[in-house]
Amino acid sequence: MKEIQSNISIVGGGLIGAVSAYALSMLGNNVIILEKKPKFDSKIFLDKRTTAISEGTKKFLEEINIWKEIRHHAEPIKKIQIIDRNQSNKIYFDNQRRKSNLGYIVKNQFILDSIYKKIKKKENIKIFNNVSIKDISYDGERIITKQNNFLVNTNILLASDGKNSFIRKILKTPVYTKDYKKKAIVINFYHSKNHHNTAYEFFFKNGPLAILPMQKNKNEFQSSIVWTNTNEFINSLESLDDNKIISILNRKINGSIGKIKKIITKQTFPLRAHLNSKFFENRIIYLGDSAHSFHPIAGQGWNLGMQDLESLYNLVKKYNSLGLELGDELFCKEFQRDNFFKAYRLYQITDKVDSIFKFENIYFSNARFSAINLIEKSKKLKNQISDFAMGLS
Repeated sequence: MKEIQSNISIVGGGLIGAVSAYALSMLGNNVIILEKKPKFDSKIFLDKRTTAISEGTKKFLEEINIWKEIRHHAEPIKKIQIIDRNQSNKIYFDNQRRKSNLGYIVKNQFILDSIYKKIKKKENIKIFNNVSIKDISYDGERIITKQNNFLVNTNILLASDGKNSFIRKILKTPVYTKDYKKKAIVINFYHSKNHHNTAYEFFFKNGPLAILPMQKNKNEFQSSIVWTNTNEFINSLESLDDNKIISILNRKINGSIGKIKKIITKQTFPLRAHLNSKFFENRIIYLGDSAHSFHPIAGQGWNLGMQDLESLYNLVKKYNSLGLELGDELFCKEFQRDNFFKAYRLYQITDKVDSIFKFENIYFSNARFSAINLIEKSKKLKNQISDFAMGLS
């Protein structure tokens, strides 16, 4: 059976896997991507969602020379309004003190397209599609993955194969999961008023509704809604025609961006969170969704995956400069130490904030009103929250 050598192999060619391959190849590593889909093309991924890119992630994308392609498709978030039930109870964020944006909204397809174009020009990245991993074994200081008709022999394997990671199942890495027994619907649409680069998050009893500003398309104002609600409600919403969905949404968004004119795409997904008990096994690192996923209430899941990658990138750079071998026990434990707590913290924050905004009784309503009022009046608290959302703390 044919055997292929590499420094780094990556299972999964989605957003995190593709950026990982490009970033680590820039450090002189030979990288192999093992992708189960039959063609390495963004259109095959069929992901109509958008990604919120934090300022911290943007800085890393600039460092690895990817942002200049993505920025043409990125709509800045200059302001954020958090609204609890009604317009009288809200927090207003901007970032004038740092003279930068709070984040950027980009369609996933544009990010993938930009990265794929750069990957295909790299001689030290090889892509294998239509791959089914059969086994993982070890040969001394090397890890070997067995595919349909070839072997990959490498120093370290990066599992970037999503929430239902096949690598995690093979290795039986323990994982904590939480099923919120809810769904989210993502709807991209045209609307009548300029969004002025403002994002909104409305908190309702059954879950938040976020409006994210997107780039204009053919002079049409465009945004994306991410609405969390019960399984029954989202299922019933899916069964309606677009005009009825538009009518429901227009009542919920309260004229914040004018009237919704036309739905472009809609997509639903179940709401679950998980956290691996550890982010590594022998010569294997879990990245992004294969390591953790969160309630989308803060829109920070992909950015934390990018923080994982930035940490790994700096670790690989350090080991390469010292002439040390990638993927040994010390390497993996250092990655774990740098990244596990950040994921645990984000899981706790998103889970608890979701719980707090669910309750309707008078005590929680009054407590939320007081807390929101306190934050709105405190520049220090607002700055701390915006720094966290930007990935700068």
